[in-house]
Amino acid sequence: MRDALFSLLLYFGQLLLLTLGIVALCGLSVHLLSKLFSWLMGGGSGSFFDFTAVIGTPIHELGHAAMCLLFGHRIERIKLWSPTARGGTYGYVEHSYNRHNPWARMGNLFIGLGPIFSGLAVIVLMLHLCFPTPWSAYLETSRELIASGASPSELLSGVLSLLLGLPRAFAADWLRSLLGLLVILPVSLHVTLSWQDVKGCLGALPIYLAMLAVFSLVTFAAGVNAPIASSLWLFNLRLLSLFSLVIAFSALWVVIALILRLCRTVIGWF
Repeated sequence: MRDALFSLLLYFGQLLLLTLGIVALCGLSVHLLSKLFSWLMGGGSGSFFDFTAVIGTPIHELGHAAMCLLFGHRIERIKLWSPTARGGTYGYVEHSYNRHNPWARMGNLFIGLGPIFSGLAVIVLMLHLCFPTPWSAYLETSRELIASGASPSELLSGVLSLLLGLPRAFAADWLRSLLGLLVILPVSLHVTLSWQDVKGCLGALPIYLAMLAVFSLVTFAAGVNAPIASSLWLFNLRLLSLFSLVIAFSALWVVIALILRLCRTVIGWF
């Protein structure tokens, strides 16, 4: 009995990690990179956020809106971009839902995480359209690594290869490549979640945990827990290969900020 209970709790932990872990890791990583970018840029970070918000904010808010529709929420009011942002808020989505509907209540968790998914979708689309050669090579490499049981670190090395292949794409078609980066970079800077988004996620977490616990108990009792965990692990590897791109392009902003900070420092010496 004790061993069965331990196995059930372990399975529940696996499901929690494999359903929210990668998304939470991506959100936390991008948030920390955004804070590091702001710290390196100092007072100049606001201008970058204002400029990139024209593209980044609509994608951010559409991520919230899409999840609202998926989970049966009513969109009361939506602002995709405001040129007069106050307190760092460039847009918003106001929504309502039936509080007696468990699906709608759980949806608050994914509505808060919506910008991560919409940002990922746009980045993948622009890589496909504007960087077809390195993107195809990346997909093929990722597919082979996943099929061979590669570790997450090996998948991340594939992301580095993709980034190193982007300059060659500029040599082949600089205009299309430039257009791609002009969309990808602003989007990656605005994938971060606001405090309001985080509050919405945390508020919906208890009901998500309750529903996940019921699912764990039913599937464990049916004896299908092992294939479900195995399938989710493979799915998470594929998801990691994509979310790593969001993190990588967010890290590019940190590199840009670091270069600019070093330039200011060197100029200050003279």
